[in-house]
Amino acid sequence: MNKKRQWKPIIVAALVLGAIVYTLPSLGLGQFFPESWKRLAYGLDLQGGLELRYTVDYKRAIGDNTWKVASLFRDRMIAQKLGKIEDLESVDGKELERLRGQVTIERVDYTTVKLTLGDELKPVLADIDDSFIEKWVDGKFAKGATTDNTVEFVLRYEQAQNLKTEIVNQTLDIIRKRIGAFGLVEPDVRNAGDADIDVQLPGVEKSKMNLVRAMIGQTAQLVFRLVESTGTNPTSGLQAELDAYKAENTGKAITIELTAGNLKAQRKSELLQFLRWVDEKRKTDGKGALIDDDHMVGFNELKELEGGREVSKGWTTVYVVRNMRVGKGTGNERAVTIGGDQITRSMVAYDQNGAPYVSVEFDGRGAEDFGALTTENVNKSLAIMLDDEVRSAPNINEPITGGRCKIELGRNAGKDAIRDAQALVTVLTTGAYRAPVHKVHDHSVGPSLGAASIRQGVLSFVVGSGLVILFMIWYYRSSGIIAVIAVLLNVVLVIALMVSFNATLTLPGIAGIVLTVGMAVDANVLINERIREELRNGKSFRNAVDLGYDRAFWTIFDANITTALSGFILLVYTTGPVYGFAVSLLAGIAATMFTAITVTRMIYNYLLKTRKLEYIGV
Repeated sequence: MNKKRQWKPIIVAALVLGAIVYTLPSLGLGQFFPESWKRLAYGLDLQGGLELRYTVDYKRAIGDNTWKVASLFRDRMIAQKLGKIEDLESVDGKELERLRGQVTIERVDYTTVKLTLGDELKPVLADIDDSFIEKWVDGKFAKGATTDNTVEFVLRYEQAQNLKTEIVNQTLDIIRKRIGAFGLVEPDVRNAGDADIDVQLPGVEKSKMNLVRAMIGQTAQLVFRLVESTGTNPTSGLQAELDAYKAENTGKAITIELTAGNLKAQRKSELLQFLRWVDEKRKTDGKGALIDDDHMVGFNELKELEGGREVSKGWTTVYVVRNMRVGKGTGNERAVTIGGDQITRSMVAYDQNGAPYVSVEFDGRGAEDFGALTTENVNKSLAIMLDDEVRSAPNINEPITGGRCKIELGRNAGKDAIRDAQALVTVLTTGAYRAPVHKVHDHSVGPSLGAASIRQGVLSFVVGSGLVILFMIWYYRSSGIIAVIAVLLNVVLVIALMVSFNATLTLPGIAGIVLTVGMAVDANVLINERIREELRNGKSFRNAVDLGYDRAFWTIFDANITTALSGFILLVYTTGPVYGFAVSLLAGIAATMFTAITVTRMIYNYLLKTRKLEYIGV
């Protein structure tokens, strides 16, 4: 027992000394310690950093899904007409394709699609109701407005809201994972409004800001799409529209031209703006959209090596198939979408020339779809796309059925190529967004309070703490000095805990520290008052100290445990500034219990037993 008591003060002293040394780099002495030592990070409100806002285009994601399910609804109606609703696979492929030609599908909005049926299929509308859709198509959808030859296919309102929430929350989680991959401390990532996401990254080094922007902003909707032949590309016949566009924008630097059946320009934004102009003009002229719903225009950046570095030589359009199908003419035709959600693994590998590429492996369904697609489209090009950008469009020389492919980055070996390959792997590993994510604003910010306000805040903290220290020493004399030692040590331990948990110090975090300082003072006041009470009852000082600590313990414990429960709830259910407050509060409570109950009592024991003092001013 005596040996345990001898080891206890040594352990506590070592712990206290270690905490003091651990916090020195965060207390203005960082120049004396290696860069690898952890330091306390400061929040966006204290030191500035990177602030970003994104909006999630959930309507596009839901709309694309509604369109796909509407195609299944069309096929089920055809099967009902043919009397083969229970065995769609037995429908003759040619007959199915012929009847599909009698159905026109058009978007009403992101939750509604209208199907217009030809005369041969109109009678089947009498058999279509919500129970038919629930049984043979998808229970998330319902039958909408109908006429004698049209029917609306509608995603139920509650299902649309659930999907929106799910998509936005998934995007939020993915952004948090991507930021976590950088090892950034306490990022503030939260929902803002209907579908916006705010990201605050305090203390990001300027050298890392661009990489952070690229990684978060990269939506990484990795999709494989077939490239249509040049002869079917509607953009190849836009020379007249291009001439009119240039004439309308005389004096502006228009670099768009038609090359090999595709549009080419110095900037991607030019191509986007021109295509929007064409769509508006066609709408005004009463013509249909330039690109039908089964296709889309992708954009490929042209690059060349100059002086050992890649230089952009402009952008070109690529006409690709948005809605792909396999099994045509077999009676088992089906739609396929091969994307990032089917990727199980991605890694950086190197070819025989040392150039890096990204190796991608698919899950079971992805491998099956990819194998079927490449088997039926040998000698065609397959675009590997991240959103609307074509990263590579290799030729399908033979079926790829092993469930693995590679994304060539079009670079030679070098640090830039390896960095880009690793960045893409990080994005693919942490997940692809289910919906496109668009940047709303992006800027680096300075301390929101300003240096003067921060100095005033620190000054008020020092003055307030100084007054508390003077009062404790004046009112409790020597015991007050012991209490002051405990309070100062309490602050050091709080900082040490925050550094060890990679927490960021924000203004609310400082408020949490101030609150715990008050709680630490309160704990010592309770103990000293209990000691005084026992002395008034005629106890010796040594007995008064023992009884004072024993009787004050549960009062201190109850007060701290109820506060800790509140702090824990804030820690679990909040983010950002409130989260920072909860972290510093919980760290302070742990430090308060340790310093007020253990450290001060050990000081008393040392003075009374080792130094043989009979009385300490209290």
